[in-house]
Parts: sequence; C-alpha cells; structure tokens
Amino acid sequence: MSGEFSEKYKAIVHSHQAITLEDEGTHFEALAKPSTETDFWEETALGVVGESGENDVLLWAAGYVLAANGQGIWGEGITAEREIQLIVVPKSQRGTMSDNDFLRVGWTPSERMSLDKLKVTAADNSVTWDFNGLRFVASPPRWGLQGSAGGAQFDLTYDQKGTPLWNWGPFADAAKSDRAGYDVFVDVHGTIVTPEMRLELTNGYGVREHIITGQSNDPVKNLPAPNWMWWLYSIEGDVKVNFFQINDAMQIGFVKYGEQEQVNFASHGGPEQSIGFKVIEKWEDPRTGMNLPVKWRLEMMNGDCKVAVDIAAHGRAYSHWPTAHGTRMYCYLLSTMTGMIELPDGRSIELKQHLTVNSFCRTVLTAGETLAGAAPKRPA
Repeated sequence: MSGEFSEKYKAIVHSHQAITLEDEGTHFEALAKPSTETDFWEETALGVVGESGENDVLLWAAGYVLAANGQGIWGEGITAEREIQLIVVPKSQRGTMSDNDFLRVGWTPSERMSLDKLKVTAADNSVTWDFNGLRFVASPPRWGLQGSAGGAQFDLTYDQKGTPLWNWGPFADAAKSDRAGYDVFVDVHGTIVTPEMRLELTNGYGVREHIITGQSNDPVKNLPAPNWMWWLYSIEGDVKVNFFQINDAMQIGFVKYGEQEQVNFASHGGPEQSIGFKVIEKWEDPRTGMNLPVKWRLEMMNGDCKVAVDIAAHGRAYSHWPTAHGTRMYCYLLSTMTGMIELPDGRSIELKQHLTVNSFCRTVLTAGETLAGAAPKRPA
C-alpha cells in the first residue's frame, strides 16, 4: 500500500473558498506532466438520495476523462466514461436488505467512449460537460443533470447547501499535489424518467463533486485487497455528517453545522478524538456472490461533538472499474441512519431511519496474481 497515498489524507487542510465558474472547466493540463505523458482521472459528478411517492431513490451520476499515457492505468490514450447507478426501492423495505434491480451505465469495455464524444463548452454563466447526451451543467452555486443515459431521462437541479470542501486542494495547486478539487453538499429536486416509472424528487439532498488526480493515483496499487474504502454522508437541516475510510487502517470524518462550523475526526487525530466504523451484519448477495456488508455502527467523538448511529442498507447498485493493474468494485448502498448527533452548540439531533448514502470501493481482482502473492502490475 502506498504510504504517500495515505499521507495526503493526513495532510488535508480544510478550506471554504467559493467555487467559481473557472473551476468548472477541465484541469487535466494543469498537472505536472502534459496529458500526452501521464495517467490522470478527472471527474464531474452529482449524487442524490431522496423520496418519490412510495419509493426511496439513490442516484450517482458521474462523467470522467481518463488518460493512460504514463503507466497505462486507465486503458489506452485519452478516453471518456460516464456512470449511472440508480436505485429505486419501496420505503417499506427500510432496514432490511433484499435483492433489488438497479440501472447501471458505464465501465464495461463496450461503453468506454472516445474523447470526441465529450464536449465541454463554456457560456457566460455556465460550463457544460456533455458525455454523448448526458449533460453536467455547472453554474455555481447551482448545478444540473440533464439529458439521457441507459434509457433514463434526467432533469435535476442541485443547489449548494453550505460551504464547499476543498479537501483535495485548489485546482491551481494540481501540479504540486497531483490532485485537486472540491465536494459540496446540495439540495436536489427534479425528475427522472425511465421506461418503468417517473420519479419526482422534491426533498432530495446529496453532493456535487469535481476532482482530478494524476499519475500517483493507481487505485489497485494504493488500495490492494483486502482493504475497503468507505464513504458515507447524511444531512438533516444544517447538520451534515461525513465519514471516509481510506483503507482498513485509516478513517476520517467530520460534522458540519451552522454556516461553516466544522468538527473533524480522525483515527490519527490524537487522544482527544475517536472514530469507529464496524460492520454488524452481512447479506449474501445473489448477484455478486459476495457476503455484502449491509449494517454498520458509526461512532465519532471530538470534545462536545459526538456521533453514535446505526446504518442499515435496503438497496444496492454497483459497477466494476477495469484498470491495467486490476479491477475495482464501486458499490452504492441506499441506506438509513438511526441514532444521535450531539453538537458543540448544545443541540442534540435524533435521527430515525433517515435516508443516507453509503458506498464502498475495493479491489476485487489484481492483474498480477502469482503463487508468490498479488502484484499490482501488468501481467508479463
């Protein structure tokens, strides 16, 4: 496992700088090496969880520019990829996991697009990334998902909720740190229309993400099996809970509240902090054959801020990311959160089956499997 990779997460410096229209273009030529000489991965993404009638809905929509001109991690040359993971499950199933159908687009070899299928255009007040009809429209502090993919039509609006998180650093520093970008929480409303149903989201929430990472990010090398990377978040009013497990030995998290108050937690944060994330139930997934984690306990504490919640999944979707050095599984879990959040301002927030996004990414195949062990490299 790459020590440099982990150290970058320990060195995160939180920033609340505003997102500008200039931030919303492509930035892969801002890395230390030109795109013709390196590998990189630049992502524009929008996530949402919410309700529509009698259903709970989770949507992850993302577009990627991928380069493989260094070690060849992401295939050949510079290409584009789009991804949809859409889960729709009845509310009545909250707290219990069972097999569910889901819509998935992207990450199979036949779906990879040539770069000319991506059109990035700038107007006076917006920047649009158009992945062959699936459009990510940025007009910060508002974003939109429009167009179609996988037979589904999208018309969703994402409005910024609180200050952004520049945990990967500003795009201007991409050449120095080999990564950059932001996440920001959002309120979401709009429609998703599939051949099976029409979904009206009126009270959704989620995240807007735009990040780039260069040659140093080889996900199979940095996060070999059996490590799990987990990311979950939940929002109730002005309170946002975020947990991120980088690998099995390193966990970070935060609670944001008010205008821009933030309390951080980390497994490396010292004796005044504690953080724990424990799988408490697994389910045999008939599609993947995995003994899939579906219930968890999350506890975080730093001074007067405490999080003690139980999380339960009731729907899943997944993709497999093929790279030159192996394959990663990226799985979203439509979940609920139940428990208490105590804030330094004296408030106690009780959650009861509150909709929550959980997800994991892990290596499921290493290309260099040998009798001497797994090696994240191209087979000889």
